[in-house]
Amino acid sequence: MNNDSFLSKLPILISVFGALVLILSIAYDYGYFMVFGVGFSEIPTTLSDHLRSSLTWIPNTLLVAFGVVALELFNRRVEQGMTEEEIIQTSPTPKFTAWFRDSPKYPIIALAVFAPFSFIFNIDLPLQAWQFSLIIIWFIFHNFLFSHERVLERTSKEFYLFSRWVPAILIFVVFSGAVAANNIKEGGGQKFVFELEKDKFEGALVRAFEKYYLIWGESKNIKLISSGKVISLYPAYIEIESNKKIQPTGKSGG
Repeated sequence: MNNDSFLSKLPILISVFGALVLILSIAYDYGYFMVFGVGFSEIPTTLSDHLRSSLTWIPNTLLVAFGVVALELFNRRVEQGMTEEEIIQTSPTPKFTAWFRDSPKYPIIALAVFAPFSFIFNIDLPLQAWQFSLIIIWFIFHNFLFSHERVLERTSKEFYLFSRWVPAILIFVVFSGAVAANNIKEGGGQKFVFELEKDKFEGALVRAFEKYYLIWGESKNIKLISSGKVISLYPAYIEIESNKKIQPTGKSGG
């Protein structure tokens, strides 16, 4: 692609990227709010609120993507750029090599398929396990859909890659939001003191919207407070080296 062609398509690429970020941000917020038992119908979010949440999920997603790409490039370098068939054919023991290279997928598949059966055995799996399981199950299902040569031949490479990776990314992002919210519910969020005109209470700041604060209170429930009613907010306690907790003297306006 020459420079002129790339520049002419740049506005389209920017629009597609912006739409993709917005869609993934909404998916992240969906998983996030679902853990707290609320939905978009109860939360007065705006498009800018969803775009702001992208600052939360984009770094982790890029880090995972970088790790996957780096591992793939490392494997290609170690394997000297040979295809799977070339590696097997050049091996002194082709059958064993084919089995050995194919063997890691079986325990991965077994772990992924086990997750749906956890309900039968009344096993409470962490959200990260469901995240891993559903992504692997989707890849298995996608492999089945495109397992026939005729289907694969009549499918463009772009659609194949899109249909394979976009659902997997959506699953990853939705569960990333759910994991972040669950961490707050279990007490991992930063506690703040919210001062109103005639009230003061403590809670974890779930999300700061354009016009509202979403708070997880000490009574284990969600509070939606207009930012205009909050006179000030500040961390509830500061940890010091002696493991004692002291209340800060400084306040920051909300």
